[in-house]
This record gives sequence, C-alpha cells and structure tokens, in this order.
Amino acid sequence: MTEILFYHLQRQPLERVLPTLLEKSLERGWRVVVQAASGRAAIEALDAHLWIFRTTAFCRMAPGARPRQREQPVLLTVQDSNPTGAAVWFLVDSRTGGRWRL
Repeated sequence: MTEILFYHLQRQPLERVLPTLLEKSLERGWRVVVQAASGRAAIEALDAHLWIFRTTAFCRMAPGARPRQREQPVLLTVQDSNPTGAAVWFLVDSRTGGRWRL
C-alpha cells in the first residue's frame, strides 16, 4: 500500500529539513527521488545546497540523461518518473518569499 505524507514547513525551511529527511531515508536503504515542480533552476539550487550541507554528503545527481542514473541513491529531477525504483518521492515546489515549499 502506498503511504503519502505531507509536510507543511512552518518553523524550518526546506533547506534545513530536506537533507535530514534524505539522510534518514538512505539510512533505511531507500532510494529517493526529489522532483522540483518549478523546474531545473530549483533542482540546481537544491543540488548546490545539498553539496555544502555537510562535508560527508551523500551521493546524488542533477537532472539529465546520464548513463548511471538508475544507480543513484538520490535522484534530483524535474521529470515525473521514477527511473531508480525509489521507495520515497519528495515533490518540492518553488521558492515563495525566500523559502521553499515541500
């Protein structure tokens, strides 16, 4: 059965919450898709942030047709697809008032 959870971020921005959710997903051995509904610029901003979030950052990739895309534990994309067979899918929306919406 599919489980759907909604996060309404009021106290902490997406930039603080998403990396923690990704780490917890990876600790459980889950593959993850992060889809930005607002387009490629949003994915590029998230990718840049995730690289500097911690020095021991996890593996991920930006969108695009890459040969090893299916092997990525965390896939950042604008596409409405799940090429990695991810168990977890985060759909993030554009910045609003300087903050992301998840």
